[in-house]
Amino acid sequence: MMLTQDKAIDLFVATKIGSFKHIKYHSDATKNSKKCIENLVDIKSLQKDDGITCMAWGNPQQTEILVAKKNQEIQVYDTEQGFTKTYTADFGTGHVVGLGRYKRRLIAALSGGVVKVWSKKQEQLIEVGKIDRMRMCPDDNTLFATGGEENDLKVYRIGEPEPTFTAKNLPHDWLQLRRPIWVTDLTFLPNEGGHLLAACSRHGYVRLYDTRAQRRPVCNVEFTMAATCIAPSFDERQVLVGFGRGQLHQVDLRIGRPDKGYKGSAGAITDVVAVPVGQDGRLVVSTSLDRQIRVHQYESKELLYKQYLTSKLTSVLVQTESSTPLRSAPDVKEEADALAVEADAVAVEDDMDELFDNMETVSEKPRKKPSELAEEDQKAKRAKTEGSTDEDAIFHLLRSTEKQKRKREKKKKEKKAKSVFHNA
Repeated sequence: MMLTQDKAIDLFVATKIGSFKHIKYHSDATKNSKKCIENLVDIKSLQKDDGITCMAWGNPQQTEILVAKKNQEIQVYDTEQGFTKTYTADFGTGHVVGLGRYKRRLIAALSGGVVKVWSKKQEQLIEVGKIDRMRMCPDDNTLFATGGEENDLKVYRIGEPEPTFTAKNLPHDWLQLRRPIWVTDLTFLPNEGGHLLAACSRHGYVRLYDTRAQRRPVCNVEFTMAATCIAPSFDERQVLVGFGRGQLHQVDLRIGRPDKGYKGSAGAITDVVAVPVGQDGRLVVSTSLDRQIRVHQYESKELLYKQYLTSKLTSVLVQTESSTPLRSAPDVKEEADALAVEADAVAVEDDMDELFDNMETVSEKPRKKPSELAEEDQKAKRAKTEGSTDEDAIFHLLRSTEKQKRKREKKKKEKKAKSVFHNA
């Protein structure tokens, strides 16, 4: 279903250079412009290690955003007050690959393999092995899952050092070779109590796990390209998967195959979110390395919105529980200044037009036709012949014949010199 009325959706986008943007997307395409985009960070103050690696909501009301950077710095952004707190995740090596909240505790995971749960009173470190992603369970905040290169999916409970669930790899293939493992992203399926999880891999597979049934995946879908991100879709047991070749598909894990595709991206998909917009429609928001954010209609797969944001995008959050107004709304004074600048530009253009109108026109002579040129040549030859005497004509004729004779003799000598028989 298409959106019947204008609705505004707030998008928060993070980039690889560290810029943090707020976009006010309107379902009415005529209201979308560059004025609906604002920078929440001063771009001139960014440094090399300020790239944002991941983001997450800090509360159910979606008024607090947890932002992690390459330099292991974690910032808390309030949608009303701005940046309020800063933490340093220097308890291990690598960059932050996952963030979350449990009551008043902050949870952060480093790619080196350490997950820390800390508050003002106590801290807890959990060794999980080298990981690429950590996700919190939306239904149960005490659960989180991890996965990485040759480190299959594991589910932990806060307060317990050992995992409550450890995934098991599929059997060997038909050549009796072990199947490689590399979990790039994972997600808990909603309204399942944390029992159903889906994971995607750089080796091209998408797997569904049920912690109540078995350790091995209950569904496995193979692709020929690397998967980079995964998110739950709208229907039951369906996920949206982004790939490194710029493709975005919906995978139905009930039948074990993809059933929808969303086109338009020229770079690897870095993040995807399914957005329910009331009862009127459903949207799919995605970011990619081609520096563009896109909004697709879920049912028709139509591209509704595309915006170039000048830097490579890493993640996106969509605010559905509340709304955030734009801070950089244009004032009346700014509009008056803009109008004054436009008026000055128009006056300068009018002066230039008047200057060019007063200039003298310089026109080129029209080109002569070939017939006219031939007639002029003939007239010139007649004038020469009429002005010269018969003796001069005979002299020029003899001179030209002598030159022709010399050329002929020279050609004969050269031909004779090249001859094989003459040389022999």
